[in-house]
Amino acid sequence: MLFLFMFIGDAQAQLAKKHVEITNEQASDITIHCKSKDDDLGIHVISTDKSFGWGFRRNIWESTLFFCGFTTPKGRGVYDIYKLSRDLHRCNPNNTCYWDVTDDGVHGYNGDKMDILFQWQ
Repeated sequence: MLFLFMFIGDAQAQLAKKHVEITNEQASDITIHCKSKDDDLGIHVISTDKSFGWGFRRNIWESTLFFCGFTTPKGRGVYDIYKLSRDLHRCNPNNTCYWDVTDDGVHGYNGDKMDILFQWQ
């Protein structure tokens, strides 16, 4: 019986839609280009205090990865924004990974606590 609950719980996690939300906290517009191996989400210009986001389901190989290139007046870089091995349990309880783009880089959040900082290259 315990095995059945564990299987159902894992199946629900597999089917749960994941979300990413990136917010521009800089004083000027930023440009981002996000993609995975299979999906190119296009180039987006995000104004101050505005967000860009998307939803997806993890792949059956458990290798889901989305990365984004950022171009800002303060710096630039390309970073892994959703990496299944890192973010499967990190982006709970609502299955959303939150990121802020600031003057010093890209900040990732686990709940309301910043736990990742990608500094500009």
